[in-house]
Amino acid sequence: VAAPLKFTSKAQGKVTYAKVAKGSAKCLTVNKTTGKVTVKKGTKKGTYTIKVKVKAAGNANYKAGSKTVTCKVAVK
Repeated sequence: VAAPLKFTSKAQGKVTYAKVAKGSAKCLTVNKTTGKVTVKKGTKKGTYTIKVKVKAAGNANYKAGSKTVTCKVAVK
């Protein structure tokens, strides 16, 4: 199961995603380039939390920026 994050529609420059270990479930991972959150096979039903740090590199007109986002994932 994977769901893309849609928090960067106005980002400038290269966008990267990183899982924040503290406060994130171990059964969830995030793709560094696409932002897709994946649930590991065999995960039990329930609601899990993942914290993702989203970074935009910026460009000549915009400074680099980042934001940490918390998402809840329901496994059925």
